[in-house]
Amino acid sequence: MERRWFKGDTHLHTTNSDGHLHQYELIERCKKSGLDWIIITDHNFNTVEKSYSSDGLTVIQGQELTGKLGHINVWGEKIPFEPPYTLDSFEDYTAITEKAKENGAVISVNHPFCSNCPFRLDIDAYPLDCVEVWNTIQHSDNTRNMQWWVKKLLEGKRLPAVGGSDFHRDYAKMDFLAMPTTITHAKSNSKEDILEAITQGRSVVTNKPNASMIYLKVDDAELGDTISLGDGLTGECTATKLKPGFTLRIFNNDKIIYSHTAKFFEKEHRAIFGIKEKGFIRAEIDYTLKGAFLKSFAALEHKIFSGFNRDMPETASELFWAFTNPIWIG
Repeated sequence: MERRWFKGDTHLHTTNSDGHLHQYELIERCKKSGLDWIIITDHNFNTVEKSYSSDGLTVIQGQELTGKLGHINVWGEKIPFEPPYTLDSFEDYTAITEKAKENGAVISVNHPFCSNCPFRLDIDAYPLDCVEVWNTIQHSDNTRNMQWWVKKLLEGKRLPAVGGSDFHRDYAKMDFLAMPTTITHAKSNSKEDILEAITQGRSVVTNKPNASMIYLKVDDAELGDTISLGDGLTGECTATKLKPGFTLRIFNNDKIIYSHTAKFFEKEHRAIFGIKEKGFIRAEIDYTLKGAFLKSFAALEHKIFSGFNRDMPETASELFWAFTNPIWIG
């Protein structure tokens, strides 16, 4: 079956935990945002008893397993225990998530290097299916998530990455829903096909539903596929809606093998490139904050993070706008 692109949000909250919208209010907002699928992940609560379709929008069952040691999303199947949960150790967490996985659930570690609520367990040892690299609107913590994820890829770990808006409410009249958006290359937007695409690494994460998109191929191989390295192996990448100053970078492992910075708005930019190393290919759109923009961004982060009484993170001047999962070069 031919695959198509479906827009979704992996991380959403309702009034059943600490969100400000009722379940059906949230669903209607997601339809208006142009999403094809969503996962409702209230804290330690099963809002969606069984995945279903609402006027073509797939609403997937989920729950955010939430404790002081970290937050983990469980997607697709109900956690086979009733809260309150004991979450005081690595074993407490894995006892729950491994049982859920036996029933077919997908496990994602959320915002692992968050300054407020990081993942305090051994993430390298945790049995997870994917990781939330991009959490809510772009901020410096996400750059640390990205650095850790890329390190795992370079070590050969085939760990898919997703983004999730972690939507609770709008702030200052700004619509934070589906910021970011995870766009999956799936056979359909059914629960089964979306979760299969996510766990196979067939996703692009971008700033919001109508923001830039990155299409990456190596011969006939697409995201999540493996292709053998050979003489003359060639890749193709198309990036859309490049803003002035935004840079498309294509990586072969840790090496940048193609880079293009837009001088003006580009509806579409196409790149052809050769591949010389085994490992993986991935693409990313980045932008740099300078001058007054960087100072304002740093001041905003300081205001937010200082309220949590945490160590202040270093403000990142270079942020990412969109990124792909890898194509593996065998």
